[in-house]
Order: sequence, then C-alpha cells, then structure tokens
Amino acid sequence: MTKRKKSAIIALLPAVLLPLGYLFLGFYRRNISMRIPPCPARVFLRLYCPGCGATHCLYDMAEGQILTALRDNALFVALALWAVLFWAQNVFAAFGKRVKLIPESRRFYLAASGIAAAYCVLRNLIPALAPVSLWL
Repeated sequence: MTKRKKSAIIALLPAVLLPLGYLFLGFYRRNISMRIPPCPARVFLRLYCPGCGATHCLYDMAEGQILTALRDNALFVALALWAVLFWAQNVFAAFGKRVKLIPESRRFYLAASGIAAAYCVLRNLIPALAPVSLWL
C-alpha cells in the first residue's frame, strides 16, 4: 500500500468513527457509566493514575466543554490534540501536500514524555490538578 493511500484511509477514518463514537458515548453515558467500577489505583493506593478522569474528559470533550475536560485530565486532552494534528497531517498528505504539524524529532517526544510523567506525579501532590469529578 502506498503512503498516499494510507494517508487517504487515515483521513477518512474520522468520518466513520466520530459519528459512531458519539452515538456510543451517548448510549454509554445513559446506560452503562454507573456500572463501571472506580480506578483500582485510586481505590487501593489513593493515587491518581495517568488515566484517572479520562472518561469524564471524553464526555466533556464530546460536549464541547474543553476547559472542564482539561481539568479532568489534561494529558488526555493533549493526546487528543496530537491525534487531531496527526489526522490533519495525513489529510494534507492524501492530497499531495507535505505539511509538518507534528515534530518528528526524538527530542520532542522525550520532552513530551517528561512533561507527561511530571504531570502524573504533580496531579497527586497538587489538589488543583486532581480530576474534578470522580466517584471517590
């Protein structure tokens, strides 16, 4: 498969996945979300894991409440932004334009990993960084 064909497939994925995801999210929030057990790291260790607040963050992003989503899990919002930029870069590639929206340097990814690790530690030390709405 050529690089342009891969880019075209990646460019078309959101057109299929986003409506399905939005329908599932509405069904999930109404019917399933109260049956999901809380995070084991939060229950047993009383610590916020990197994923704590991600479900609420996803709900808030789907409803357009970006600031609340940042408050729930800023790391998840940053990953969603990275995914959108990756998708946009592939859309441009599908049409033959080479646009760099995401740095490809190893230094960038090392710095991003360090910031993510620091965020995961600091959210357990600074109450303002803790997720807004959790079961506990």
